[in-house]
Parts: sequence; C-alpha cells; structure tokens
Amino acid sequence: MTLGVAGVAWVVVFGALTVAAFAIGGAAVAGFAFAVGAAGGAGVAIWCLVQLFNWPPGRLALFRDRLLVIQGRHEMGALWVQMVSVTLTDPHSWPNVRVTDRLTIQLQHEMPLSFKPARFGLDPAACRDLILRLRDDPKLRSRLPEFDSLRDLAISPIVAGELIEPRL
Repeated sequence: MTLGVAGVAWVVVFGALTVAAFAIGGAAVAGFAFAVGAAGGAGVAIWCLVQLFNWPPGRLALFRDRLLVIQGRHEMGALWVQMVSVTLTDPHSWPNVRVTDRLTIQLQHEMPLSFKPARFGLDPAACRDLILRLRDDPKLRSRLPEFDSLRDLAISPIVAGELIEPRL
C-alpha cells in the first residue's frame, strides 16, 4: 500500500512538473524527462494494484470438523480432534526453543502441518491463538460452516500432492 501511494504521489508531482515544463518556452526536454518519471510512477502504482488484487496467495479455511490450508493447487487438512499441539516454535530447535513466524500443527499419527500465516494476511500469534481456541472449544466450532468436499472440489479441482514418478 505504501509503495502504491508513493507511486500515485510520484505521478501527481511529476505530472505537474511536466505540465509546468511544457508551459515554459524552451523547456521541452525537461518536460519529456518529467513525463518519463510520471510514467514510471504510474507503472509502480499499477504493479501495486495488481499485487493487491492477487493478495493473499493462499486460503485458510475453517470448518466444523477441520482446518484446510490451500496454497496454489495444494491442499493440506487437519481434523480438530487430531491436533496435538499448535506452536510458533521451530520443531527442531529443542532444547534451545526458537520462536518463528511459521505455524506448526502437530497431528496424531500424521506428519505435522506447517505454514506461514503472514502469507494469508494473518498475524502469526493471532492465528495460533484462533486455532487453539477453535481446537479446544467445540461449541465455538459449531458456528463454523460444514465441510462439503464434493461441492467445493467440483468447483475448483485441487491437487493433494505432487506426482511421484519412478526415475530409472
């Protein structure tokens, strides 16, 4: 947002300087230079607008029985009842615990689910607290929508993992 606002300000300032330079006789060279500066600012503002429409790059979905993390065409899911721990620490840093911006959800009898809440537009600590609260409070989870995989997957097919090809 800051870069986009700066780009718009750049367009306004250099646009005004372009108009002023062309109004003064014999300053056309400066006017063209200012016009190039205004075009650069417009390019930055348009790029920021495109980035804003594509943000966030992933989806975090909360349902009554599960949590889904969708990044691109990859879907990772975790049932609430299978969550053992939800932490912001690096799982391999014991005994020197190191807090990170990556949320790690340890699951019973499954591989841990790990993602960065900032990629979804969320504060890591607030996301961890929300997931812990939903995990521990079934009454609160009952207010969430039900997961309807057939309908959801029919709308947008999702690949659950990468294809493993035997290479000889």
